[in-house]
Amino acid sequence: MFDPHVAEFFFGGHTIIVEGDTEYTAFKYIISKNLEKYRNIHIVRARSKATIVSLCKILNHFGNGYSVLHDTDVPFLENGHKNSAWAHNASILAVVKASPFQNVRHLSSLPNFEAAYFGQLKVSGSKPYNALVQIQNDPVFFQKVEEVLQSLINQRDELTLGCISWTNEDELLNFVLPLQQVGATIQDGD
Repeated sequence: MFDPHVAEFFFGGHTIIVEGDTEYTAFKYIISKNLEKYRNIHIVRARSKATIVSLCKILNHFGNGYSVLHDTDVPFLENGHKNSAWAHNASILAVVKASPFQNVRHLSSLPNFEAAYFGQLKVSGSKPYNALVQIQNDPVFFQKVEEVLQSLINQRDELTLGCISWTNEDELLNFVLPLQQVGATIQDGD
């Protein structure tokens, strides 16, 4: 019922909760290239925005410092329907703000990991594999993703282009709506 890998966040140093396999794959690759530098970093793959909320609640309860990275997504799908993933943004922000500790960092990829750091609005095939190939083959992409990882670890103010920190839903909409208007939408199931 409980992923044993997730339970390691009680013992794994600084925990970084990521939304899915793409972020997990990219960060684990970067960590593998400098194990000493990242030896106390534990990447937890939530597998959904709803699960991010649950994991943050657990960490808030135990007083563990952590960081969160998830996609902003967009409010509406290409077909005009509301994007169900959008509603989870507010829930994640609320649980992060509910942390009684100051050692929590919340960042979002605008509107998703692939677009934010690789400039790819649509990815065919496996997104985690695509991310791995991008950072293996292009030092610029490797550096962008490593800077995001550093921002999550060090909780510093400097953010990589494509990565945002936001404090309320109106602010998030101001970041995302211009993207939605120029066609950075997603299709059902993406």
